[in-house]
Parts: sequence; C-alpha cells; structure tokens
Amino acid sequence: MRNPPKEGTGCLRRTSRGQTNYYPTENDDVLVGCQGMTMKVDHIPHTMNLAFQPQNDMNLSPVEMAVAAYVFCRDLPPSELLVDVGDCIANRAALMTLVPRGEVMDDVLNVVVRMLTRTSKQTQWFLPTSIMQAALEGRMLTSGTATSLRNNYMRCKVDRVTRIHQPMWCDGHWYLMIIDVPRMKLIYLDSLRDPAQAEARKTAMTRVALYLEGLTLGHSWLSGNCSVRPRFSTFDFEDPKLPQQDRKSNATRMRLAVDLVMKSHNEMAGDIVAKAIAHWQVKAM
Repeated sequence: MRNPPKEGTGCLRRTSRGQTNYYPTENDDVLVGCQGMTMKVDHIPHTMNLAFQPQNDMNLSPVEMAVAAYVFCRDLPPSELLVDVGDCIANRAALMTLVPRGEVMDDVLNVVVRMLTRTSKQTQWFLPTSIMQAALEGRMLTSGTATSLRNNYMRCKVDRVTRIHQPMWCDGHWYLMIIDVPRMKLIYLDSLRDPAQAEARKTAMTRVALYLEGLTLGHSWLSGNCSVRPRFSTFDFEDPKLPQQDRKSNATRMRLAVDLVMKSHNEMAGDIVAKAIAHWQVKAM
C-alpha cells in the first residue's frame, strides 16, 4: 500500500456532519436492518461505472454487493462522506484508493486505526500515522495534538501497555510495526517485502520507538512511583514470515472498504447502506 502521509493529526477533521493483515467479520450490525429487502444480484448492472468490480469469490452478500458498488462508482461525487468514526472521516476519494494496485491513502489507515481503537482493550494502542510522520520528520507535536492523541489512542499508562500497533511509511511503502511490550520485541510485518529496503524500514521503526519513549516521559504516564518505563527502542527485532501479496489481496481490499462503511463504528452506516440499495435498484431497472 503506497501513499505518503499528509500533515495533520492523522485523521481528517470533521468540518461539518455530512492491519497490513485484515481479518473481516460479518456485517451483522447493518444487515439486520436490511432484512426483507429484495435485490437482483445475479450480475452487476451494466449501467454501473465501477472502478473496482466485485467478484464471486469475494463472497459478498446482496447488501454488501450494493455497498461495494456504491463506494467504487466513478459517477458519484468523490467528496461524498462515507465513513464517520468520531474524529476521523473518509470520503469516496479516499476509499477509491483501495482499488487493485491503488496507492492507499493514510486517511484509510487512520479510519481503520480509529475503528480498532474503539473495539480493542485499553492496554493495546493503535496509533495514527501522525506519530510516525512526526518521528521521521524530527519534529514535535503541538500540545493540543499530543493531548488529543493521548486521550483518544493511548488509553492506558505506558507501563500498562501490552501492544502498540503503528502503521509505517518508508521508501514509498506502507508496512506495520507492532511493539510487543511483554516480550520486548519490535515486530516487522510486511506483505510486500523488499530485501534491499529491509534495513531502512527497521531503522524507521527504531526511530518511531525512540520517539514514543520521549512522548511518554513524565510521572503522569506511569501508574505508580515504582512502575518501570519500557524502553521501546532497545527491543529486539522480530521478522516473522508472512504470506506475500497475491491475487486474493483484491478481495481483502474490497472487504475492508465494505466493512469500514457497514460496521457499527461508522455513524453513517445506516444512511449509506440505504443510499447504496436505492442506487443499485435504480441502476438495475
């Protein structure tokens, strides 16, 4: 996944209402409210101009098929807001970067991060791209941004955190760093490896780990006077073997887009699904 991160806190700020490895779950949250709706789904309506065609092996339900077609329709406004997760939003233009071989925007990763933060234990941190960006650029976060990140993403004391998940950008490529605190490991996860760039990517991981050490200095980050502050930058690297990207990655990308829209973390899920079904029915006429 490729696209350089932008300036900012890591999330698109709302101006008006409107895991490298990803394991999908059923969209029961919204599908329950769609029972009884009839849709012709034996083929994609020929009138749809789609940037990403759903395939049979993606195993999408009828409603999920309609949502996928709505998300990736070239004829609909790129600026339409499709995902609203509190302080993070994503429009159609952002989700369009999930097309096969597309350069995935950091907006998409940050919405995933926010979704995972809402559903994870407080002892696990899922961090937005802004922390990685600040670390690699060698700049300090503003006090307001640092406070927001601490309140929304770093939800336990630093001596209580068990795992930290940080999307990484290096040499034009996205990968994932997991800091396993109990095991004292910096885990390097990359589904598109390049042996020539491995050292550079690991160096970037060390820089981010050291930045997190500085960001969490002070007694307010510790749960007690005798608490031990973890030294992330001293942890050993772990480089597990992972399946590399193949043709199935396209199905993963579409599933990710559908779940980002339809899962209950999205405050707009019901409205977008209703629009998607209506759009499908019009095109199928």
